[in-house]
Amino acid sequence: MHSDGYYFGTTLARRIDYFAFPRTGSHFLWTSLTGLLDLVFFANEHVENPEARQRNEELNPLATYAMKLREDGVPFQPVHIDAAPNGLHGTPRLGAHPVLLLIRDPHPTIYSWYHTSVDRWGAKVDDVPAWIADAYRSYARFYDDALAMHCADPARVHLVRFEELKASPAILAGVAAFIGVRPKLSPDFVFEWTRFDRMTRPGPRTFYRTGDSATWKADAQWREWLGAVAPGDFSRFGYPESP
Repeated sequence: MHSDGYYFGTTLARRIDYFAFPRTGSHFLWTSLTGLLDLVFFANEHVENPEARQRNEELNPLATYAMKLREDGVPFQPVHIDAAPNGLHGTPRLGAHPVLLLIRDPHPTIYSWYHTSVDRWGAKVDDVPAWIADAYRSYARFYDDALAMHCADPARVHLVRFEELKASPAILAGVAAFIGVRPKLSPDFVFEWTRFDRMTRPGPRTFYRTGDSATWKADAQWREWLGAVAPGDFSRFGYPESP
């Protein structure tokens, strides 16, 4: 790393800061970005650890192989996306570099966060409604800051919605255009190989769980807890549905 930027060989990488709340789909997005972009980064504790390697075992190796390909004639264009510019899941802030934001409906987000914490990491939660209430408050604080930043400088802050990312390759094309590079693989190709059911291995998974935004609705116990918590209105984030 140089004081004036991150050089990969003699090429200056485009630098992007990235912010997302836990369980909003970051790893799904990053799998897509490995096919779309020439990602370069320093080895760090977030990727060089047993947990990171184990969660990759839940991915379809054919999909991860496909993301390493490149279309003929596309030049190498290094892109350095800093996923922890203010600490991992740190408070969103706009610094010297453009920002990529990822947001997801809070209801499946909090549900997924709870089950991943308990089922994968063995967290012990004695008071689930209190945990849920605190998680929703944290989500609201995070995205109040994130969307204020987006409103203040929309040209330098690009917002991606997880639901739209899963629905259309146009979202990936928009990310590449925002960064200002030619995709190394077409957004349509990347989109097809990173459909959630295609990019993951079949069978039980504890990290890449379902990618579904409706699973929480069928969980009667969860809806009972959620009703007791009454997390409030999230329409300001573009998610008007109330539990």
